[in-house]
Amino acid sequence: MRAILIAAVVAALPAAAFAQQTRAYVSGVGGFATTGDEGTSGTVLGEAGFKVAPHLFVFGNIGRFNNLLPSEVQPALNDATQALSTLGVDVTGNPKVPAWYSSGGVRAEIPVFTHITPYVFGSLGVARLTPRATFSYTSGTLGDTSFSTGDNVTTEVVSLGEFTQPPATTAMMVSGGAGIEAPIGKGLVVDAGYRLSRVNADTPLHTQGLTFGVGYRF
Repeated sequence: MRAILIAAVVAALPAAAFAQQTRAYVSGVGGFATTGDEGTSGTVLGEAGFKVAPHLFVFGNIGRFNNLLPSEVQPALNDATQALSTLGVDVTGNPKVPAWYSSGGVRAEIPVFTHITPYVFGSLGVARLTPRATFSYTSGTLGDTSFSTGDNVTTEVVSLGEFTQPPATTAMMVSGGAGIEAPIGKGLVVDAGYRLSRVNADTPLHTQGLTFGVGYRF
C-alpha cells in the first residue's frame, strides 16, 4: 500500500509543480462553431491570463468567427436576385457575416492528481459583425460589360441600386465553457475546449463548438 501511495504521489508531482509555478499563460486555438440551422463557421482565438488566486485566473482574448448569421443578409439578397431576374439578369447571391470579438472573464482550474488539468470559464465582451454579400453572374445583360459565368458582379448590382451592403454592427457577447490542458514540454501545453456563446444581435445568435491549440505557461 505504501509503495502504491508513493508511486501516486511521485506521478502527481510534475503536474502539481507545473500548476504551482504558473503565474500567467498565453494560448492560441482554432476550431469550429455551429450556429444551428445556419451551418458551421471556422474560428480562431488568442488569449492571455494571469493568476489572481490559487487555481483562478482572469483573462482577456481576441477571436474571430469566419462566417455567422447568413440569414441576416439573406432576405435583402433574395429581393435583389428576384428584382434582377425580372430584368432578365440571373445572378447567384452569397451571404457572409464574419465577426471579430473581444472579451474578458474568469477561468477556474480544477486541481486533480494527474497530468491533465480541467478548467471552466465565463466571459463577457463585444462582437463586431460585418455582414456582406457577393453576387456571381449567371446570364443576361448587365450594363455595357460582357461577363462570363461565375464573374463577381457585386459592384454592378450595387451601382444599379438593387442591393445595399448592410452596415456593420456591434453586439454584446457572453461566453462560457470548459476544457482540459496537458503538458507537452517545459511550459508548453495542449488545449482542447468546448465553448458556448450568445451574441445579442438584432436576432440573438447562439454558437457552440470545439477548439484545439497550444499554450505557454510561465
